[in-house]
Amino acid sequence: MTAQELDKAASAPAPHDAGPYKWVVLAVAVTALTTGSVVYSGVSVLMPFWKDTYGLSAATAALAATAIQAGPITSMLVMGRAIDRYGERWVVSLTMIAMGITAFLAAAAGRSYPVLLLFILVMGAFYGSILPGGQRAITRWFEPRLQGMATGVRQAGLPIGAAVAGAVLPALALHHGWTAAMIVQGVAGILGGVVFGACYRKTDDATPSARKTPVHLRRLITGLVRDRTVRSLLIAGLALAAFQYVFSAQILLFLNDHLRVPIVTAGFMYSMAQAAGIAGRIGLAWISDHFWPGRRMRSLKWVLAFSAVPVAALTALTPDSPRVLSYGLCTLLGLLSVGWYPLYLVQVAEIAPGHAVASTISFAITLNQIVAAAVPPLFGVVVGLTGYPAGWFLLVAVLLVTAAQLHRAHRPGPRISTPHTP
Repeated sequence: MTAQELDKAASAPAPHDAGPYKWVVLAVAVTALTTGSVVYSGVSVLMPFWKDTYGLSAATAALAATAIQAGPITSMLVMGRAIDRYGERWVVSLTMIAMGITAFLAAAAGRSYPVLLLFILVMGAFYGSILPGGQRAITRWFEPRLQGMATGVRQAGLPIGAAVAGAVLPALALHHGWTAAMIVQGVAGILGGVVFGACYRKTDDATPSARKTPVHLRRLITGLVRDRTVRSLLIAGLALAAFQYVFSAQILLFLNDHLRVPIVTAGFMYSMAQAAGIAGRIGLAWISDHFWPGRRMRSLKWVLAFSAVPVAALTALTPDSPRVLSYGLCTLLGLLSVGWYPLYLVQVAEIAPGHAVASTISFAITLNQIVAAAVPPLFGVVVGLTGYPAGWFLLVAVLLVTAAQLHRAHRPGPRISTPHTP
């Protein structure tokens, strides 16, 4: 697929007149992602309570976060394939309800930590339908010129759900026990599934024959990675995911250990970064679609290149640097490191074969989840051996090299088709 074809596809008119109901669909998709995030993010929130209950070390307690992140990696490709074949309405609805029921079972049967980890892994596996299913809904209902904005609004549900989990679950666990908090997580998951199943309906372009055709995952993935432009886009997603999760995992330690910023102040800086990220998820997509319609690949290239600047600036900070510089850099880094994702998801959906949109999105997200799990610890190893400046410069190099390869790939050339299932 060439760059010209990508731009043409992104600026093409909608295949149907969705009408005002698309805004209902957007509200339903935001609700599903927000309630799903209460379950997903709530696991990290409850880790201190499990640490005390089971007498765990910090490292062992952190296995709960690993389990909830590993769940989507194991299931997302299967979920995407099911969504492409049967439609997003019932796959997302039923898996969210199953996620909520699993939370109930975890609260009732989690008398040992290994058993609890198993339930958390299953919860994460059911969560794997929400991202590709919701994005496929946006692709179906919104014309290309609005898909970036709609995706940004939907993606804001992730940090909103995390904020709700952080505000509600600890207080509930403190007064009524962590099992009560997990019951609330279960209610949230079931509520999101019921709302999605009750309020979402398919568009006229979802034909029965399309749903009956299974996606051949191996052929799909082979076709995607052989296409130079698609491969370059996927690499860009890996680099940006590394940027996002390294920043999220390391910035508090960097501020507190390296810059000697008090932990409460560092936490406030982190909160500002996340708030900027919510604005970035909506704002960056809107800016790209409003001023450079159909040029999301180009927008991603500049996000990569521009992100290298504040990351490099972190290396110049010292404990004596004005505190306002740390606030400013954290805000800018939060906006960029979180805000890129809607641009990427919409572009992945646009390059996907028509019969395999959810499967393609699932493949891209699975790659990003693997990076999210693997890169932050590797960055920590680099910092432990060489210090933070070398670690930040390494991240700068990754961002710039990836921007360069995206620039080279984003040129007209012979099209390499992604194979369809016969």
